[in-house]
Amino acid sequence: MSQPEVSPYKEEQDNRNTDTKIGFFETNGCSDIGGAFPPNEACVTILDVVSLVFSIVTHFLDMGLDINLAIRYYLDGQIMYFAWTLAFIIFPNVVITIISLRMQYQDREMIPENSIQRRDIIATRVFAQRRLYCEFLLLCQMTPVLHYYDSLMYALRSRSYKKMGNRKGERYYYLKMLKEDQDIALLRVFECFLEAAPQQILQITIFLRAREERFSFSLLHQAASVISSLISMGWAMASYHRNIRLAQLDKTKIDIVGTILQFLWHFFVTVSRIISVSVIASVWPLYTAIGYALHWIAMTSWLVAEPYGVTEFCRNRSHAPHTPLTIRARVGSLLFACVLGIVYLFTYLNPTEGRTFLRHLFYYIVCLFENVLASMLWAFVSTDEARAHWFFRTFVALCIVPFLFGIAAMISYYKWFHPSTKRKTTTTIMLKPS
Repeated sequence: MSQPEVSPYKEEQDNRNTDTKIGFFETNGCSDIGGAFPPNEACVTILDVVSLVFSIVTHFLDMGLDINLAIRYYLDGQIMYFAWTLAFIIFPNVVITIISLRMQYQDREMIPENSIQRRDIIATRVFAQRRLYCEFLLLCQMTPVLHYYDSLMYALRSRSYKKMGNRKGERYYYLKMLKEDQDIALLRVFECFLEAAPQQILQITIFLRAREERFSFSLLHQAASVISSLISMGWAMASYHRNIRLAQLDKTKIDIVGTILQFLWHFFVTVSRIISVSVIASVWPLYTAIGYALHWIAMTSWLVAEPYGVTEFCRNRSHAPHTPLTIRARVGSLLFACVLGIVYLFTYLNPTEGRTFLRHLFYYIVCLFENVLASMLWAFVSTDEARAHWFFRTFVALCIVPFLFGIAAMISYYKWFHPSTKRKTTTTIMLKPS
């Protein structure tokens, strides 16, 4: 049996865990200190650096638009809309901060106490050591920005080693950038579906109840906000799957056509889900809340019943894998399943590796039934005044047609563009460059 190639970095005398968290479940692949060596074509490009800078800028822009919307409602005397908008800003930020802290704790658990990796402190770790860390993140909504910053620093270090001709140093920081990108992708998914999706339901419901006929700046603002957020949600899901695939170094990456199909799949499904909730909420807000609360409970129960997945996110890495979960870990897993259940109101996020056909079949049949029911109720219980508006039939169709387009994109992706082959990798011990 051939010995693994050892890179010429400072050695560490410790036991190394080559498992890494892909998404929120455990798998072999990208690791900070060990595992599969990246293929030769793996490198940080200028596009990677530019996209990270762009992500930081757009985060502050989105944050400003959300706050501006809340202030506008308050100044217009629409206190209820102001309260809901503010709630949809604060609650997701709290959840994302907690999940980010848990990710950092997991990362530290996977590195031995006496490891030099512990001294590779970056922005999120430095802030974590300070008492006002959580308060700072919550008030300024800085959680994603710190992860973007860390990923950017790793990308720049990787390119710096490339210029020096140190290929292994370049790959070391490339792996660390991939790991940070995984965390960013998952946090972005939660940010979209905990904040943006409820905001869009609120905006569309306000539009349907107001039944504004004439063009106005307010209507344009609402339309632009809805469209941009829907595109962001579709891209967040496509980016999440792409980053997971990139981090699994033994698998081929998703090509550009596959990424586009994933975007269309999640974009169209999300459009239909948000429209379905909005049209029925404009007629029966209380019954809609009850109905989708039942959907949330069912999805959360399904996630908890899975043998793996959400439980891995809260498992103590210092314990053996077969060790039963502690009470604290069980409570944490339940809370995480509750949060993920909210995402399941809009789209499916695979919690475990393995075959997904039956899971997709069950989930999308339930969603199609809900969408058809919402469309029928909107069509039959709307008032004559609502039926006379130009958007009536459009919204009836939007409950179902985009959903079918999304399913068609999903089938096309899995049929022709899903990477099913694995590539050869070199087992290597990757240590921090000295």
